[in-house]
Amino acid sequence: MSAKGNVDGTDSRTRSIRGRSPKISSEAWIAPTAVLTGGVEVAPGAVVMDGAVVTAESAPVTIGPNSIVMENAVVRGAGRHPTTIGSHTLLGPSTHVSGAVIGSECLIATHASVFNGSVLADGVLVAIGAIVHVGTVLGEGAAVPMQHIAVGDPVRIFPPDGASEVHRLVEQVGFTRTVFDHDTNDLTFRQSMAWLCATYSGALRRNGDDS
Repeated sequence: MSAKGNVDGTDSRTRSIRGRSPKISSEAWIAPTAVLTGGVEVAPGAVVMDGAVVTAESAPVTIGPNSIVMENAVVRGAGRHPTTIGSHTLLGPSTHVSGAVIGSECLIATHASVFNGSVLADGVLVAIGAIVHVGTVLGEGAAVPMQHIAVGDPVRIFPPDGASEVHRLVEQVGFTRTVFDHDTNDLTFRQSMAWLCATYSGALRRNGDDS
């Protein structure tokens, strides 16, 4: 089973957000249990596999020619950060990509994550379980090893036991400032979570009201 052509919202795999519906090439293939919502564009030859969720919450998502989004991956455009995936790029099973630009001929391997404001040039490898944190820039042919964490511009790559230093660097960048355009550095963790969930849930409820 495949979804082809510009989808009008009647397909069970697609849903409009704020009047925008997915546009799927007749040469693409969308699995029966994938879900695409909002301003998502899927180019010729691209594949979105079972259980994947591709959602343009408040920014568009573009999946380039012959790129593959594998099972249970989550790909979202968010806030001021569209997600763009180039050609011949593979997002492995259970990957998470939010508000990032990913070039062509890249591999985002199983359980890897790429966060808002990140820019990955062509030919980048993000290995199994690795993390590319907010606002990180990876040049052409760069590689993030398994379970490692890339952060910053210029990028620094830390092993798993360097997570505390990564937290410090992300605090300097400002996670909520990067993702939500709102600085919560003056709040406690619990206050920050209260603000985040109240704000984000309101936006998601508005999205859910769209048919």
